[in-house]
Amino acid sequence: MIVGNIELKRKIEELLKLLNKGLIGKEKVIKLTLLGVFAKENIILIGPPGTAKSEISRRITKIFSEESYFEYLLTKFTTPEEIFGPLSIKKLQEDIFERNAQGYMPTSKIVFLDEIFKANSSILNTLLAMINEKIFHNGGKRQEIPLISVIGASNELPFENEELAALYDRFLLRRIVNYVSDDDVEELMDIESGNILIPEHLKITSQDLDKIEKEYINIKLSENVKKTLIRIRSEYNRIFSENRYETISDRKFVKMIKLLKISAYINGRKKVDFSDVMLLTDCLWNNPENYETVTKVVLDIVKRNIAKETD
Repeated sequence: MIVGNIELKRKIEELLKLLNKGLIGKEKVIKLTLLGVFAKENIILIGPPGTAKSEISRRITKIFSEESYFEYLLTKFTTPEEIFGPLSIKKLQEDIFERNAQGYMPTSKIVFLDEIFKANSSILNTLLAMINEKIFHNGGKRQEIPLISVIGASNELPFENEELAALYDRFLLRRIVNYVSDDDVEELMDIESGNILIPEHLKITSQDLDKIEKEYINIKLSENVKKTLIRIRSEYNRIFSENRYETISDRKFVKMIKLLKISAYINGRKKVDFSDVMLLTDCLWNNPENYETVTKVVLDIVKRNIAKETD
């Protein structure tokens, strides 16, 4: 039996109720973002302004017992000082190039970067090192940073922009965030204050995250789930064989397996099941135009393999 995750499962259920308070139709986005944080992966939210992307990010940071959050709206004119901290005047007087990073991205655990793909080259290279290696090159120092997850937002994606493609590739989870549907719009008229308060006993600690990281490896993949994942990968590669913007690297495939195991773990299961496999619909595609195609591939193959299990 996987130990220690039943209490966490209950805590997450209570957290999701609070995180969704005052937000309409954002349940799946919030749940996916929370999972990304538990897996220490990055998530990109794609959608127009006014769809609560920044509000979701701010709410996520409130669940931690040790808050450390940084957010910024990037433009092509944003300077490194605005993201990584100003240069230390005192150090400059000693001919040392070093930033005062306290309170900026290098000292934060959860980071929200709105219009992230507006980042210019002077910011881009530093961002990649921080996201890839959790390292910040501060002058002559190579500093480890406490970064857990970056939540990015954009209304357009750079999958055809070679310079930004490497940054985009670091977001394992991708989610399209739309305006409230016509069916739910009446609920907007009755919304109260969106301010939420997370009780201390529900907050996620560093120990919780360390426990997830340590114990998720005990989650198993059944032979049927393995065959399902192999079939999904194969079918995806076949459909997009002529599309160089749609690929699954080995690194990405391994990260997806980890995500599925963590999903099973925090839901109190000992094995990955097909509900976890459906998460691939928010991982596989690069171009949002291919979301429906990817979803159909995953859903069709999952349905066929569920039928085999019940035969």
